[in-house]
Amino acid sequence: MTRIVEEEDMSTRSMKGLSRRAFLGAGGVLASGTVVAALASPRVALAQAAPPAGAWPLPRLDPDAVRDAGYFGYWANDPWKKTNYGCAYGVAAALIGAIRTGLGPGSPWDTLPLEMFKWGKTGAVESGTLCGALTGALPIFTLASPTYVTEMGSDLLRWYQESPLPSTEMDYLDPKRPYPLQVQSVSKSPLCHVSVSSWCKASGKLASSVDRKARCGKITGDVAKLAAIILNRLVPGAPYVPLYPALGGGSDYEQCVHCHVDAPPAPTPDAIRLNNSLGVANCKTCHPDAQPVMTRK
Repeated sequence: MTRIVEEEDMSTRSMKGLSRRAFLGAGGVLASGTVVAALASPRVALAQAAPPAGAWPLPRLDPDAVRDAGYFGYWANDPWKKTNYGCAYGVAAALIGAIRTGLGPGSPWDTLPLEMFKWGKTGAVESGTLCGALTGALPIFTLASPTYVTEMGSDLLRWYQESPLPSTEMDYLDPKRPYPLQVQSVSKSPLCHVSVSSWCKASGKLASSVDRKARCGKITGDVAKLAAIILNRLVPGAPYVPLYPALGGGSDYEQCVHCHVDAPPAPTPDAIRLNNSLGVANCKTCHPDAQPVMTRK
């Protein structure tokens, strides 16, 4: 199933801007008044008023517009590192840009410099740990609902681990990068290196390939859309209603003690040098048979 969890009430689409046309008309650079002037300026002017305590205000978001903004935010140029901003920035910029557009000038969301989110790229400073798309959304959840951030974040992480990704919703969005009908994989993990490795195994593509980058760009859009749907589920004064039921006994999520308590398994004949290992995380903590040097092609 390639469609992301659909929002119950899609009849209200009040959030303007961040449209596909706006992005394409800007040549892939985020439209003005949406996902931020941080691309054009190294500094973002801060509002004079102190941010409020408690939940920050939210407008109604258009998940499809946020999805497209997340995709293009992934590819946006980082002038400091001479590369693309990546997944964490893409998700955060899409959500914050949509919120700013919906609320208008003067909201506390104006105080956030988007540059602060780029550390999440490639699983947190390129360490391959928590997927950067997730790290881009979770701080937004915290500000929008400090009370229910755990329930909201759990919905996002469960969907990410259980869904075949990337979706096909952005296959024809970007004429510069035509990668339709890409192979899908189910990560079964929120970790970047597991997610990427699973997709590389399923697709036969290298982690360094443009195919893989296109896949991660689409997942950035997918995560941004689901994050917008989750934010739309917040009702002032009411408890957050999760998308997923509570975990029951015997679920995969409750069978993790084996890896974290038992002795590491013996190396297997299948333990080969992988092209899709990422970052500076200590692989041997979980993979005692990991090769000391990883080859990237």
